[in-house]
Amino acid sequence: MKAKWLKLISCAVICCTMLVSFGTCEAADTKLPILMYHDLTEDPAKTNSMTITGERFRMDMEYLQQFGYTALLPSDLIDIKNGVREMPEKPIMITFDDGYRSGYTIAYPVLQQTGMKAAIAVIAYNMQTENAALADRHALTWEEIYEMAQSGIVEIGSHTYNLHNPQYKGNSSPNGIDGVQRLSGESQSGYHARVGADLNMAIAMITQHTGQQKVNYFSYPFGAYDSYMQQLLDEMGVSVSTLTNPGVANIATGLHRLPRYRITMEQPVSALLRQSEIAVPALSKVSVNGVPASLPAYMIGGSNYVRVRDVAALLAGSAAGFDVQWNAAAGRVELTSFTAYTPLGSENAVLPPESKTVASVTEPTVVDGISYMTAAFNIGGNSFYKLRSLGDLCGFLVDWDAETQTVNITS
Repeated sequence: MKAKWLKLISCAVICCTMLVSFGTCEAADTKLPILMYHDLTEDPAKTNSMTITGERFRMDMEYLQQFGYTALLPSDLIDIKNGVREMPEKPIMITFDDGYRSGYTIAYPVLQQTGMKAAIAVIAYNMQTENAALADRHALTWEEIYEMAQSGIVEIGSHTYNLHNPQYKGNSSPNGIDGVQRLSGESQSGYHARVGADLNMAIAMITQHTGQQKVNYFSYPFGAYDSYMQQLLDEMGVSVSTLTNPGVANIATGLHRLPRYRITMEQPVSALLRQSEIAVPALSKVSVNGVPASLPAYMIGGSNYVRVRDVAALLAGSAAGFDVQWNAAAGRVELTSFTAYTPLGSENAVLPPESKTVASVTEPTVVDGISYMTAAFNIGGNSFYKLRSLGDLCGFLVDWDAETQTVNITS
């Protein structure tokens, strides 16, 4: 298999409806889902409610890329709110809390590969430069933060300087007062002196070490809101803040206290953001190494999707041939490159004439033992893919000839 399929290409998909677990998304010009991550690990045994595997994060980002989402940073939300730019058709905001080292070692390369962007809210006190050489350090360094911030795909926000319950090792307080919430009996002036000093220090350190002109974003520790804090954010020019309650953010009502969806191993992005589309039967004209052919297809969101088995049969015996197996236990398609395909006899069957509403496949496609999230739909028990997506996975070239309205496949 050609090495190029290791890096998935970006395929724009125009979606008529976005379904999340809560229902249909309305008014796409003001609403967007915000995703919340914390730590990443390469060890599946170390996952929990706050930690997912790097592989899962990669598949989350591949799903967003494949289905045409545009990742927004806090500065982008400010521009949209101020009318400087428009909300993209399929917006998403990706956030990380705390400032774990994995944000640089695992997440950052995936963001670069998939074209996604993320906001990282750091606990500034924990970003210790002198610990950069420690093999077991868990926090980012300012050098790593600077590199990410300068890339343009990461924006650094505040998760306080050191008010993430350090006295309880970062865990929830037994007295129920967490993060930046006011202390028992604390006056507003006392709060502003205590918490204001912390926020000032966080902003000063972030701007000093990132090159950012300002800090646009604040993530409430534990999602614990306090109206006194809102006044401080307003005074210090921090325009965007998030909580931890699930829901769709609607920036028409403001940029503060935005809800977020926590992504876990049990709730990946593909399950949260299921795509619902209208599939219209079509016939896709193709050419394989110059030989004309055709494939039954569904027109979905402006693109033709074809059955993976039809493509496997079409390429059987060529240098781009691959095998297709259905893993019923896992509910997923498994492909093996450079392997003979045995036809079932049902390939290239005529599609029913009526249009239908279809949902995206949420399980990954496994290619030579490696899982990838690929734009696909399950229709009538068959998996339908974009030819370009299959080509990227299986190592054959796909080009569009606008003059002849033909998809050219070269093995």
